[in-house]
Amino acid sequence: MDSEAKSRILSELNEKYGRDFIDPVKCRQIFEELQKRRLDLENRLDVKNTEHNLGQTVQRAESLIIQCDSATENAREIVEKINKDLDEIDEVRKETKIQFYKLNTLQCTLQYMRVIQQIEFLSEELQKEVGKKDDEKCATIFANLCEISRNLADLPATHLRSYLKETLHFWHNVLKEKLAKDFDDILIQIKWPFVNTNFSLVIPLQANVQKLQIIAEYLLQIELPSESTGPIVTSSLLAEYPPLCLPIQLLISPLRKRFVYHFFGTRQTNRPDKPEWYFTQILTWIRDHREFVGKWIQPVIDKLGLHHIDAKLELTSGLVQLAIEKLCVDLPQLQYDDFTFSHTIDEALGFDKELREMYNYPSNQPSVVSVLTQAQVFIKWLTMEKKYATEKMDAILSSSIEAFEPIASDVEDIKVTTCADAFITLQQTITERYEALPQPGHRLQFLDLQLELFDDFRVRLLQLVNAVEGDIIDSVYPMITNTLFYIENVLIDWGAMLHYLNLFYYKTQFDNAPKTPNSSILHDFDDSPSDSETETVFADALSLYRHMRKDLVCTLSEFVIMEVKSKSKGYRRERWNAIPLEKEYRSLSLTPSACPMFEVIAKRLHQLQKSLESKLFTIIWRSIAQHLDTFLFEDLILDNRFTMGGALQLKFDIMRNLLPLFSQFSMKPENYFTQVIEATNLLNITKGSALLLRETLLALEGATGVEDTRGKALKEVGVTQFTPKMSIKILNQRTDITVNRIDVD
Repeated sequence: MDSEAKSRILSELNEKYGRDFIDPVKCRQIFEELQKRRLDLENRLDVKNTEHNLGQTVQRAESLIIQCDSATENAREIVEKINKDLDEIDEVRKETKIQFYKLNTLQCTLQYMRVIQQIEFLSEELQKEVGKKDDEKCATIFANLCEISRNLADLPATHLRSYLKETLHFWHNVLKEKLAKDFDDILIQIKWPFVNTNFSLVIPLQANVQKLQIIAEYLLQIELPSESTGPIVTSSLLAEYPPLCLPIQLLISPLRKRFVYHFFGTRQTNRPDKPEWYFTQILTWIRDHREFVGKWIQPVIDKLGLHHIDAKLELTSGLVQLAIEKLCVDLPQLQYDDFTFSHTIDEALGFDKELREMYNYPSNQPSVVSVLTQAQVFIKWLTMEKKYATEKMDAILSSSIEAFEPIASDVEDIKVTTCADAFITLQQTITERYEALPQPGHRLQFLDLQLELFDDFRVRLLQLVNAVEGDIIDSVYPMITNTLFYIENVLIDWGAMLHYLNLFYYKTQFDNAPKTPNSSILHDFDDSPSDSETETVFADALSLYRHMRKDLVCTLSEFVIMEVKSKSKGYRRERWNAIPLEKEYRSLSLTPSACPMFEVIAKRLHQLQKSLESKLFTIIWRSIAQHLDTFLFEDLILDNRFTMGGALQLKFDIMRNLLPLFSQFSMKPENYFTQVIEATNLLNITKGSALLLRETLLALEGATGVEDTRGKALKEVGVTQFTPKMSIKILNQRTDITVNRIDVD
């Protein structure tokens, strides 16, 4: 026992018994008591003593251990028996599995043999019926073979499926050859094909029609199942399309022979420079034969429940394939002859357009457009489009005078120049040629070409603008502005068209790039939509055209203002501080020195109105009015002092001569000359009113704690635009106000 435990025990004994240890009697009692407790604890902890819990627990645990050992031994014996039985059963299982495998193999072999026997039986039956010339039974038996083929489509027995496929193809060819001969005989009797339009109007004999329909029905019944056939590839472009149904193939066959004879051989009709000949021939055949197949062949197709087959569409598709094959042969050879190549492209696009407009030819069918979009041909096509478009632009702008002549229009205010109309027509023509292309990527390449042409045309116009010298208003400058404005509006309209909206969607998907904000727009009274409101494929081109147009409008406005300034020197230097006051306002007349300035304004406004589109002219006259208002206010009113007579004369010049020049363009021209009009109001109030107003404005300048009535006082004399400081400065320009004048900057 360690010292710490001893100390703790001693401490407890001292605390409990204290001084009892000194007394021998009590000490004896304590010893006996502790001895008794020790014996009791020993009895309780004795595992052999079953009277206490510990002994009982140990006894029960030993009993459980004996039981567990017994159970474990029993389990071991059972496991040994089970393993022994499993070994015996496994032998049986293996033997049974072998027997079942043999049985399954025998069953598969039996089924395999039965299928072969059935195929051979049907083949023998077909052989007999072919000999008897019983076409109906032949078709029925062949249909049974096809049903077997469909049932075995997913069977891994490749040899069996191959054997069945060969059998099917053999009998298909036999029956097809026999029925095709009968079919051709009937076609001859009804004079098919209708090489003359009149023949297509002749109603064939009912007996011949019935024979034709019966044979067509048999032909449809001997169609090979999809798992046993592949596309009949005459061109790599046609590989993805399923073959035509047999009756349509046989109906097209004589037309194919004629087509090959005339357009693939050495006949004079085979001219690469005349693609319209074979395109027209195909369209003629479609027109002359569609109704026949729709009237006599389609009912047979519907009778058999083959609703996925449209006889008219299949006939059209089959004839279009002839054009595809011909184009595939001709186009690679024509790439070195630009004119013939371009002519062929135009004819092919016209052919495709006529098919879709006249016959609703769907886009999922073979099309000549697929030939035009092959990589080598498509690149050449794009190159030729750009070449001819550039040449056309050169021709359009070759004569700067004729190019900017306005074309006749039902609307007088619209001034469309010849070059703008020709250029937009050129772009529309390009759009019409490529908008039917099925692939968005191809259409986007053409869109890039169009955007390039728009930019090229804008640069050419900019070069013409830079070449203008002297009087720009009498030059092509205004007409170029009209041209830019017209193209700008066309771009806005085109951007909202479904064709270009689709291209915008595809372009954003392909580019996946954030838009950069456009440069700020100069204020020029323009209500055209902002660039952020015109997010289309033409957004960048539109921004450039709009920016250039606004620059030209600003330049025209500045040119007029500069000319006005040069003609206004005498008027600005007039002795306004010495003009006497006339008795009557009505007796006044225009200041002689103002005549050159007003004459220039009237002349230039008339020229601009005559040459500019109405909306552009509205923008420019408002700009001129605003600049003129600022110029007269800053360079005339603030630079001179006015007597009452001078102020009245200035008011007369403005109200009776300047405003009428603009009144033909606006019901309220005074709205654009607020500075000059309000300044003349201040200059023309009576001396007493002017002094009182000036004193009020000065008194309230910087005052605090009192109501600011300066705005109200100015409003009473018709001034709403000027600040009190500027109003004081204008009042100081009066010669009758000389006391305590304040120079207000």
